[in-house]
Amino acid sequence: MRFHYQAWEDFVIGRNTSKETSLVSPIILSSWQRCVNRHQSPDEVISSRVPEEEVNKRRTVNQNLINVAKPFLEELYELVKGSGFTVVLLDQDACILEILGDQDFLERHKHFQTGEIWDEETKGTNAMGIVKIEKIPVQVYATEHYVRKNHNITCSGAPIRGANGEMIGILDVSGDFNKAHAHTLGMVVAAVKAIQNELSLKAAHAEIIKSYNNVNAIIETISDGIVSFDEYGRITNMNPVAIKILDVNGSNYQGKQLKSILKNDEIFDRILRNGRSIYDKEFLLERNHKQVHFLFSAQPIIDHAKEICGGVANLREIKYVHRLINQMVGARALFTFEDIIGESASIKESIRIAKDIAASMSSIILQGESGTGKEMFAQAIHNESSFSLGPFMVINCGAIPRDLIESELFGYEDGAFTGAKRGGRAGKFELANGGTIFLDEIGDMPLDTQVSLLRVLQEKQVVRIGGYKSIPINVRVIAATNKDIKEEVRKGNFREDLYYRLNVINITIPPLRKREGDILLLSKYYIKKCSTMLGYTVSNLDPQAVRSLEEYYWPGNVRELANAMERAVNMAKGKEIALEHLPENLQKQTNLGKKKAKDPHTLEKREKEIILETLEAVNWNISKGSSILGISRNTLYRKINKYEITMTG
Repeated sequence: MRFHYQAWEDFVIGRNTSKETSLVSPIILSSWQRCVNRHQSPDEVISSRVPEEEVNKRRTVNQNLINVAKPFLEELYELVKGSGFTVVLLDQDACILEILGDQDFLERHKHFQTGEIWDEETKGTNAMGIVKIEKIPVQVYATEHYVRKNHNITCSGAPIRGANGEMIGILDVSGDFNKAHAHTLGMVVAAVKAIQNELSLKAAHAEIIKSYNNVNAIIETISDGIVSFDEYGRITNMNPVAIKILDVNGSNYQGKQLKSILKNDEIFDRILRNGRSIYDKEFLLERNHKQVHFLFSAQPIIDHAKEICGGVANLREIKYVHRLINQMVGARALFTFEDIIGESASIKESIRIAKDIAASMSSIILQGESGTGKEMFAQAIHNESSFSLGPFMVINCGAIPRDLIESELFGYEDGAFTGAKRGGRAGKFELANGGTIFLDEIGDMPLDTQVSLLRVLQEKQVVRIGGYKSIPINVRVIAATNKDIKEEVRKGNFREDLYYRLNVINITIPPLRKREGDILLLSKYYIKKCSTMLGYTVSNLDPQAVRSLEEYYWPGNVRELANAMERAVNMAKGKEIALEHLPENLQKQTNLGKKKAKDPHTLEKREKEIILETLEAVNWNISKGSSILGISRNTLYRKINKYEITMTG
């Protein structure tokens, strides 16, 4: 000690910094030098206790450190208790937060109390002050202290580091110099490591809890059902959506076998034994006397040893899947009754009836010629009904091949027939669940399909082709035809029982030629619409064009009129629309008087002439002819057969 004292006297008192000081460590010398440079007095210990309010604030900020370190402080103090030592916990500024010490030592050293700052600036060279600066473990022995009054103590301090490696506090053991031991610093360092380990564990645990809560919050709010299970297939967690889908007890599901709920062992062998994922497997289960219908996807969870330790499953209710499909394919109704244009008594009566029965659950048949707007009426009825929030599904019974129509309507199971899509597919009735299905050209439906349709309408459930499970549906059916359906029943082409099942409410949509005053009204509407779309000034109709429009038979009805006006706007380019701008079949027609035109035989004769003239003008190209006439190819073929029209020349 005398060598240290001599060095201290030469360096600190004598200011002889060139004197031999090899026995003093560089860390101590550096500290002495800083104190000398600050002109600190070696005979004065500066009191620097912060106010009580500041002490409380510092303790609050460092509460986690205090809570973790305190048991280790107590354990460390038990080792030095009664030997004139004190154990001190300080913050990163070297302010004492906690202190445990022998009473006689604390009475003799008044600066060892909570709130006291033990940095170099106030206490000179000391272990706590050096740790604050150098951030390394250090022991300051007796006369190595800069201030004379501290020569009778020895301090051993070490930095406490947080999770990111930054210093968050200091641990120190101070006591009488003659009782100090070289291993004291080792004890302090060991205690610090224990504190840091505990801090790391606590931080890791907090992070795990945070991550768990984050994941749990996501799972709880996600719109799909989520189920986690362990390596034995036992349920470990479920979100509320999964509980609802599977219809299980929300407080008693943990530990239950998921495969027993799903009644399927194969998928769990695939996930938990083979480590393979499953995508969109369809389930239709009986749960608590009701059916649950959902898609199931799952994948295994692999641990750090690359072993399967469980899995997680995703469940989506089939109605939401169907809703998404319907949104993607545009299965929704756009038109309302306000979109149906007409002032004639006949169209107003049809609208009145349709509005009156829109809220009903009953099936409807819409009858009318091609192009009269049957689908527009169907959409308007749907949007006025209690099914308006559901899908609006359209299927043209005359446009689907006979061997495919049942699979389109009712769906099929995996492997039901050659070419069937893997995994099966839902039919239009399933996709329309909760909404409306519009069966256009119902009169062209094959008889064997009519039998299946009748069963679906009676039982309100479908069975997919190749399947055996009944799927409940709640669908409003609107059928449409341009045929005389009663005549088709008489001929044996349409089942009478299906006719009466569908024909609960019958609405006839009048042809354009029977809508007094609507031809000119609709013409002006489509001229304005097309002009706006094409960027032209809205045109007027000259008298000759008006007369031609009003005297024309309009076999293609409103659809043909809309096409004619679009052509006229394109030809006129913003000028007044004349006869020459109208389609050729309107230009060539003879000027029949209105009275004569109302004769059914004359009208049919004129319709035959118009069809023949149109076909000859396009060299009997059915596609072009149907486009000019504003009717479908099937309708054109029917009219050719009806009027026995043959190619001449």
